[in-house]
Formats: sequence, structure tokens, C-alpha cells
Amino acid sequence: MDTNDRFKKLLEANPEQLAAVDAALTGSATPRPSFRLYRIADAARLTGISRVTIWRSLREGRLKAVTIREGSRRIPETELLRFVEGRQS
Repeated sequence: MDTNDRFKKLLEANPEQLAAVDAALTGSATPRPSFRLYRIADAARLTGISRVTIWRSLREGRLKAVTIREGSRRIPETELLRFVEGRQS
């Protein structure tokens, strides 16, 4: 998309779209929530953290998981990002 197309779309934007553009330009846009869930092995592979560390963190409550069924847990993407970035829950 070139600059002229952007201007056309901006001029045709509805109020909700303009508010989203304003929020993005001011840095106050809130990211859309993610509902992606990762298996423990996938979380370990993606983050470079060992599976043992993931399991230990789950057991100690430093990392939260969702129980799909008995014996099957998944880690939400938002929780995994929080954990990797070192933020407290």
C-alpha cells in the first residue's frame, strides 16, 4: 500500500478506526489478547528454557497453566510471555 492509498483510507475511516489509529500513533494501543495455548514441550522449545525448568516453575506456581483434561496442561501465550519477560503476576 502506498502513501496515497493510506491517506484515502484514513479519510474514509470511521470513528472507531480513527480512534485505533490515534491509539497506535500515541503508543497507547492495547494489544489484542491471545488465546494460543502451548504444550510444555513446545513452550520449552520456543523459549529455550528446559522442560524441567518449565515443570518446576509450574509446580512452584511461578508459571500458570490451563488444565485441558486430567494430566494434560497447556500454558497460555500471555502467561508464557509474562514468565519469560520476568514480570510478576
